[in-house]
Amino acid sequence: MLSVKNLSISFDTDEGRITPVRDVSFFVPQGKTLGIVGESGSGKSVSTKALMRLLPGNAKLSPESEILYRTKTGHELAIHSLKPSSRELGRLRGGEIGMIFQEPMASFSPVYSVGNQMMEAIRLHRGVGKGEARAIALDMLNRVGISNAAHRIDQYSHEMSGGMRQRAMIALALSAGPALLIADEPTTALDVTIQAQVLELMRELQQDLGMSMIFITHDLGVIAQIADEVAVMYLGTIVERGATRDVLRAPKHPYTQGLLKAIPSINTLQQRLNPVPGDIPSPSERPSGCPFHTRCPDAIAGVCDRKPPREIAVSQTSAVRCWLHDQDARNAA
Repeated sequence: MLSVKNLSISFDTDEGRITPVRDVSFFVPQGKTLGIVGESGSGKSVSTKALMRLLPGNAKLSPESEILYRTKTGHELAIHSLKPSSRELGRLRGGEIGMIFQEPMASFSPVYSVGNQMMEAIRLHRGVGKGEARAIALDMLNRVGISNAAHRIDQYSHEMSGGMRQRAMIALALSAGPALLIADEPTTALDVTIQAQVLELMRELQQDLGMSMIFITHDLGVIAQIADEVAVMYLGTIVERGATRDVLRAPKHPYTQGLLKAIPSINTLQQRLNPVPGDIPSPSERPSGCPFHTRCPDAIAGVCDRKPPREIAVSQTSAVRCWLHDQDARNAA
């Protein structure tokens, strides 16, 4: 359904040009979920906003970047070549492709009711009248588990709790019946109970609607519950990707291994947490060679700090960018 190849994104700033996303490639099959995981600042949100062409005016895609999307009618659309004001892109945003943003409070307009904003999207993408749009919005609010939806539909976002606002955001994203849903950390600000309910709700709606999904998070526990495949990002680069079960059970990249070790366990409650050492560098101060070598406990001197590693297939379902899995680099070292 979606194919992304060689995606690189640069920003022109007062300090010069920075490139927070470099050579990112992934694909999303029909009806499946791709999880994108990594620390804050790894480029997860920037990469997916490029799919909707929602980047600011100072952002530029490299000439090699390619974003291909297959529409519901089977037409292949080159999103990377569309102008922001194009009619095709207008039909994609909120129609073919829905998006749940990180903070619903900032995503809903404070001067219009939640129902009003849902009805606007439904009328735009489904071409129905006001009465039918309200009925569809009401049905969707009921489906996402909002109690007393007939009353809530006329409320404003600030009148709802965090969990209810998150459910309303999901309802808004799904109201036009998208084929692909991009969920940008939809459970980050929720407590564990509400988080589990939202994840279960998204799984059910995905099965009912037969849609594909990109799920962005920094929580590997969430990825394990919802994603079929996972891509691990570090400093704008996918360092490991593959089937979720394979990556989480036998991670190959030292960064993925570090993320898994940092997860607290009920068996180690009396022990100190084991975080990945150091901090993620700024995109304007990107290290030479492998971007992770400054924090990597297994870095090969004279190799990892000189040249970026290529992607190496480590199984039929997994690939990694790491010199430790390149026999030629090991021999040279």
